Amino acid sequence: MNPNGAFRVDELVTRRQKVNGEWVETVFPRVGGRLRLAHEGNGTLSIQTEVVQFDDAVAVVKATVTTEKGSFCGFGTASAQRDQRLADSLLELAETRSIARSLRFSGYGVEFTGAEEVSHAMTDSEPAGAKVENKDQKPVFERQESHDKAESKAPAQPKNGNNGKATGAQIRALYALSKKAQMSEEDLDTMLRPLNASRFEDLTLSDASRLIQYLQTQVRAAA
Repeated sequence: MNPNGAFRVDELVTRRQKVNGEWVETVFPRVGGRLRLAHEGNGTLSIQTEVVQFDDAVAVVKATVTTEKGSFCGFGTASAQRDQRLADSLLELAETRSIARSLRFSGYGVEFTGAEEVSHAMTDSEPAGAKVENKDQKPVFERQESHDKAESKAPAQPKNGNNGKATGAQIRALYALSKKAQMSEEDLDTMLRPLNASRFEDLTLSDASRLIQYLQTQVRAAA
């Protein structure tokens, strides 16, 4: 697909990259552009996502897009090391990337890497004073709101994770996984009581991480 034809200008991101010693401009479509094309090109469209792995450092999500041509899968990953600016939204970022890749495999901008997949790339190697093509250009995607607005203003969590509270992304993953595991309120109470918690929001960072891994095992076993 021609990025200047199928995709609208506002659905594209242009980055300057150094190739063989020369600066060149590369175009990347946003996931929103692929979604628009998929909706416009199909009478029915289904997008399903599944959390494959999630903890406080890494998130892996699988997306399956079903169009009139068939079903196409794609995986998206995000890590605290690679995506430091969105470290509190790893799950959402991995999901966005997985959807972008599955839509790409479905034939929407198949020849172009998604903008969300390179959003972490820094232009630190670009020479100082390099021309900025569009000063008003918006970032690849807006920073997503956290589970609690106050959470974004909270002090950084301790590295050992023993005393810090569970993040909003962890809490959302726990609710999603417990639902997939078909756990009752009694099951949840039995699981949380030894951790001195009555709900997922009361968990520490490290306890939430361990529970996510446990629930992922339960979901896979029930599949």
